[in-house]
Amino acid sequence: MSTATLPFKLPTFVLGLTLGCLFAPATVQGQQIKVLVTANFAKSLQPLADRFPNLHLVAFRSGEDLLREVSDTDAIIGFSASHPTAKILAAGKKLRWLQTGSAGVEDVLKDSTLKNSPVILTNGKIIQGPEIADHALALLLNHTRDLKFYNEQMTQVGFQRKNRLPQIELRGKTVLIVGLGGIGTQVAERCFAFGMRVLAVDAKDIPLTRAVEEVRKPDELDILLPEADVVISCVPHTPESQRMIGAKQFGLMKNGVYIINVSRGPVIDTEALTAALKSGKVRAAGLDVTEPEPLPKDHPLWSMPNVTITPHIATASDQVEARRTKLYRENLERFLTGRPLRNVVDKQKGY
Repeated sequence: MSTATLPFKLPTFVLGLTLGCLFAPATVQGQQIKVLVTANFAKSLQPLADRFPNLHLVAFRSGEDLLREVSDTDAIIGFSASHPTAKILAAGKKLRWLQTGSAGVEDVLKDSTLKNSPVILTNGKIIQGPEIADHALALLLNHTRDLKFYNEQMTQVGFQRKNRLPQIELRGKTVLIVGLGGIGTQVAERCFAFGMRVLAVDAKDIPLTRAVEEVRKPDELDILLPEADVVISCVPHTPESQRMIGAKQFGLMKNGVYIINVSRGPVIDTEALTAALKSGKVRAAGLDVTEPEPLPKDHPLWSMPNVTITPHIATASDQVEARRTKLYRENLERFLTGRPLRNVVDKQKGY
């Protein structure tokens, strides 16, 4: 339709309103949209229900709640791998969108029902970047400054002025970041701020940034490994990244390299890492994730003085829930108005 075809002239604002109503998505023209949202975010999303009268928000707390409500549901916000995916998709004939809170979605996609369905999956990538990047640097500094040793000495009420590990500065050292996504880019910025030379590998074509000197594809990881003083894993767990750092890769690294893993345990071969730590090839390791997780109680990594293990808590932060709320709110508004969603996962690639 154009203004030239109208038999009379309308004021501009009336014409704009008329065209907007004609071409607005069905979701804002009265069709009821039912969205299930995890209970702890229901209140923060309520303002959207006030703006969109056709939005029906229903809070849920468990997989049983989802199964009970999903038959006429359009979307689920706060979906996780703990929910019975196949049953939910079978019962939810209207389902078009699932939003998870985590960045990694390998557990959610273990069920091929979702992987092969037309339902859109979005994740929490990028929003968890700041705190995970902080955690990665904390794990690194814990060993480059030998803080673990001195913290242990505090229980003796006094310090021995000696080092278990050499105290080094990060300035001038080379870090290799495996996976330059929403988390990896935040790690890169922090390493750059410490004066480090930053290299990376990533499957995507990454734009040039001030922080990263060079980015190569994952099949060129082995080329960059010999240059790294520090290797930090930020890559999602996919079939391609399964144990991508193993005995061969440790053999290519410098003697005394530092290993940090804040992504997923299966990216690094645990037994190969253990052997590299025992031999001195790896000077120290900081692990927020392991394979298996948790490690068996008798695993040697627990007792190694040059290893720090945290219980997969790098995502903990005083700010992340505010960012997650903002993402949920924006994506729900986009869903209601027919716009592309943020953080859409390529379900075949797994990220």
